[in-house]
Amino acid sequence: MLFNSIPYLILFTFTYLLYWNLPQKGRKPLLIFSSVLFYAYFSFPFLFHFLGVVLVNYLFSEQIFKKKEKGESHTFLLKTVLILNLINLGFFKYFYFVTNSIYSISGYTALKSWSDSLSIFLPLAISFYTFQIIAIQVDIHRGIIKERIKVQDYFLFVLFFPQLIAGPIMRSDNFLPQIDNPQIDPDRMKKGLFLILGGLFKKVVIAENIAPIVAPIYMNPDKYDSYSLFFSTLAFASQIYCDFSGYTDMARGSANLLGYEIPENFKGPYLSKSFRELWSRWHITLSSWLRDYLYIPLGGNQGSVFRSNVNMFATMCLGGLWHGANWAFVAWGAYLGAFLWIERTLYLARGKKTLLPEFPFVNVIRVVFVYVAFTTSGVFFRAAARGEESMTVALTIIGNTFTFKSVGETLDRVDELPLFILLTLFFNYLQISDVVYTKMKRFQNILLPFFAVCMLLLLGIYGDGGQDFIYFQF
Repeated sequence: MLFNSIPYLILFTFTYLLYWNLPQKGRKPLLIFSSVLFYAYFSFPFLFHFLGVVLVNYLFSEQIFKKKEKGESHTFLLKTVLILNLINLGFFKYFYFVTNSIYSISGYTALKSWSDSLSIFLPLAISFYTFQIIAIQVDIHRGIIKERIKVQDYFLFVLFFPQLIAGPIMRSDNFLPQIDNPQIDPDRMKKGLFLILGGLFKKVVIAENIAPIVAPIYMNPDKYDSYSLFFSTLAFASQIYCDFSGYTDMARGSANLLGYEIPENFKGPYLSKSFRELWSRWHITLSSWLRDYLYIPLGGNQGSVFRSNVNMFATMCLGGLWHGANWAFVAWGAYLGAFLWIERTLYLARGKKTLLPEFPFVNVIRVVFVYVAFTTSGVFFRAAARGEESMTVALTIIGNTFTFKSVGETLDRVDELPLFILLTLFFNYLQISDVVYTKMKRFQNILLPFFAVCMLLLLGIYGDGGQDFIYFQF
């Protein structure tokens, strides 16, 4: 049930109309019911697996609370439930990755034959809900969650359908305090509608138009010239930003219309002046999760500079592996971790001053460098779809791009890509400016119906999409 589809429109409309005509005690059961329908539409069999995972974690959290109230150690319970969650994630997501890697090293054909004979499917949203559930257990352990969570609230926190499939990864302290007191007013409604319309535009008009243009590059990269490879690389970065940021906008807009605020995941990342700044603006909820529940437990920035860099680099590699069971994702994390390592080393060498003077022209150079370096990493991300050939494809594209290969064909419709790239940068600007919600607030009553009509016309031209959101596969 895609956000840009008729089934979602029907589900959300009926939920919305019933929701605000029920007393508060009836709203949470309705949201849970709608969330169950939402997940069941994708995969009915895995619905029971998902609900079982949530129930088991709830029972463990209750036992941890009981132990804490009695002043008894609950470390064993915490470790047990974390291991169970990681086993659940690892089995479904990394089984073939592990067995194929062992086969590649050992050549043990019996293992390969056995793994190929199995049919293991990836449950929808398993990566996102696993991280969200792990955060709950650790927050209970750390005392961030001080009171027991009602079973209804626990299930709603995990199942809440606007963010269920691809985040944002919600934290207990930014959703549970709202859960009994959803707030709606004209400003929040307008904000929600603007977010939904903007998200639809990013997804349907930009991301889904870029996808078929750049796809041939990854089938046969040697066929095309550097011009095509370069703009395809920038354009795929636009595609994934508009796809995922568009999803987040529609999730946040849907939550706003139901009276809730869920966190922003993007704040103009392509206008960052450093890699550290970029990771505070790109997939923010995952970046903060990795920091709080992986980087800091590994030691964080305690100890030597080298050790903190190792912790950071390991976190980036594991963050890459979280995205998918493929060495190309690990390479993606390592590539970006290397830039963070270099940047941090140079930063400390200058006595924690900025790497370069804060002049407008210098800042433009910094933004361009970070943007091109980051978008280049997307080649590993996109090439992962080629399976065992992913690393070869990625390295071929990068090599042919930056050796300025002049021979080869020019990609069909490549001249359309600069427009989509500029539109993407414009949306990045809107995320860090106050133009929409402050300077243009007095015109919202005119702009909202105008944009709604424009979006309906664009949907009529481009169709209602039909392509899954990229992060659904994680």
